[in-house]
Amino acid sequence: MATHRVNKSGKRAPPFTRIVNSSLQDARLSFKARGLLAYMLTKPDHFRFYLDELTKHTTEGKDSIRAALKELESFGYIKRYVIKDSRGKIMSWEIDIYEHPGSGFPVVENPTLVTNDKVLTNDKRLNKYIAFKNDDHSYIKTYLKYFSQKKNKQHMRITEEQHQMIYGQIEEIQSAGITHEEWEAEVRDHFETLPKSNNGNIIAFLHAAPRRFDVNLDIGHS
Repeated sequence: MATHRVNKSGKRAPPFTRIVNSSLQDARLSFKARGLLAYMLTKPDHFRFYLDELTKHTTEGKDSIRAALKELESFGYIKRYVIKDSRGKIMSWEIDIYEHPGSGFPVVENPTLVTNDKVLTNDKRLNKYIAFKNDDHSYIKTYLKYFSQKKNKQHMRITEEQHQMIYGQIEEIQSAGITHEEWEAEVRDHFETLPKSNNGNIIAFLHAAPRRFDVNLDIGHS
């Protein structure tokens, strides 16, 4: 029996990631969790991970990915912490990934954020307004469908920071067990009773999510 490896030297060497053996050989972790950790470590520092994004790159379902994330968190490979605005309102949940429990990355002022391989700098791009359009996220697709029907126009533009917050809060809602059918029912009710003076911004809808879905959005450590 032999191990055949990819050539990692020379001008034509493919990109590769070096990972300490102890992490991938940690017998406390399932192979699923080790594989997820290895995949996440291939991404740049400060890459932002979302459940829907992770499931696009695997045959695993969301429940399976959630279980692997919780497994990694329980053994110190992942730490989650909340980001709040100046009023103390939850904006998003951030994930720190550790190649080895107890290790970590140095604190960086104004770090470069990378989302889906697109570089966003904290001091410039995060304050830029962008179009909020349909994408592959089923919950967002549903909201924008009812928004278009009610307002007969596209959703208003949002900042990069708001875009991250929206995805983070929807992920928390999904993690709380809210199905797409339940989400659509509340979105439909929202627009059926929406006053004309209300612009229908999804951010306002998400702020009311704890009441609508009877969930606590502070669920990152539950």
